[in-house]
Amino acid sequence: MTEMEESLGLSDITSRYLKTRDKYISNADKYFSKNEFRKSSELLWGAVTQSIKALASLSNIHIPSHAKFFDYTRSVSKETGDETYHTLFLELNTLHKNFYDEEIPRSIFQYFIERPYRF
Repeated sequence: MTEMEESLGLSDITSRYLKTRDKYISNADKYFSKNEFRKSSELLWGAVTQSIKALASLSNIHIPSHAKFFDYTRSVSKETGDETYHTLFLELNTLHKNFYDEEIPRSIFQYFIERPYRF
């Protein structure tokens, strides 16, 4: 755990999720630069899910399955009164689908690579 993580009071598990997220984003950028969009999209999706797990871990919530991400993001949006969190998550789920079905055209993939940073 870094000094900054300690000063923020982050648990080891939260820190681990954030480190994994950062590793996935770095690798996604690498694959994007090689025009390997399917691989890049799955790594970006992984970064999104690690971010959600990190946030949930702050409240001692464990997300054990894909379906639970939808439930959790919906509940966060309700609690905060901001639907953006859940709707952006729904949009980013396209990254996960893209790995299997290559639904995102190469011409607009740049848009999708920027979205997880906003999330």
